[in-house]
Amino acid sequence: MSDTFIERDAVRILFIIYFCGKKLLQLSLLDDNDYTHLIDSESKLQKIDFWIRYPDHLAAALLYRCETNGEGSLANRAEEIKPIIRHIFQAREPLLRWIPMRKYLRGAYEPLDTVMAYVSALGLAYRRVLEWGHCTYYFLTPKGSGVVERIQNECEESRWYAERCQLINEFFGHLNGFEIRTLQYLQATYKITPNLGTIDRIEPEIRQRFARFYGEEL
Repeated sequence: MSDTFIERDAVRILFIIYFCGKKLLQLSLLDDNDYTHLIDSESKLQKIDFWIRYPDHLAAALLYRCETNGEGSLANRAEEIKPIIRHIFQAREPLLRWIPMRKYLRGAYEPLDTVMAYVSALGLAYRRVLEWGHCTYYFLTPKGSGVVERIQNECEESRWYAERCQLINEFFGHLNGFEIRTLQYLQATYKITPNLGTIDRIEPEIRQRFARFYGEEL
């Protein structure tokens, strides 16, 4: 993995589409290409990217779902989630994995034009706006899938991205972009961030919530 930002961003976006997207056997809606994976919403792609870049906010979402009952509750998996949150903080992920992201009118957002132009030029992934729904779709090509798999095998550091995407998909993959955004807005620091402002980290608050919910220090 290169230290250049464009390649780091490209790896992250490719991994999100691969691990959090829908698997496709064949799809030729727009051209003669076949695709292997699809994310059918830019909002969902952006909000998953935010959780990868802000591990403490991911921990906040996991905690919230453990603390509440009703639809979407993870209260019955609280003991399973506890070591996940603990590892995030013991590994200092909120600091070491943090990549700042700004908030726009609909939450965490970063223009994807440059990174998508890069991966499209390499034939790895494409962005398409479907006319009948005015929705932005992100497709991964067979070549792109092969690159993701090869990166995992050849670069040990990249496996963190694979594991994190799989974790997000396991607990939140059934949600659409709007539902993920709504969940992220439950965090006060996220909600009050002004338009175009950089979203802050929230480690102290998560430590307090963890101790209150689990009865032990993080």
